[in-house]
Amino acid sequence: MGVRFFSGKKRPFHLGPYPLEKLKRASSLIDPGSIPPTKQLSFSRLKTPHSLVNAMGEYQAMMDVIRDGIINPVRGEVPEDETERADHMKAFGYFQDASLMGICKLTSDAMLAEKTL
Repeated sequence: MGVRFFSGKKRPFHLGPYPLEKLKRASSLIDPGSIPPTKQLSFSRLKTPHSLVNAMGEYQAMMDVIRDGIINPVRGEVPEDETERADHMKAFGYFQDASLMGICKLTSDAMLAEKTL
């Protein structure tokens, strides 16, 4: 266990373990044209047969089968307030053991034209 520099005892759960709210916010958007295109994911490294990546294809295929899992038929409540909704999403991420969580608005040009896998 690492050294704790501050107490999280009274810290809201949706803020997570690190004081990210103290980071400076960007004042401008990133130009989507500056982002390189997404490459097709491959679990094949033919030049390095001992690579762990070669074994991941079979594992990924097994995970694809169970990815959806059992779905609860009851629809959850979604808060109308966007800030409260973001807090719920961040709290769930931390509940799932994510180290860092962030929420932002996406503009239409930030969306991919087609699904990639």
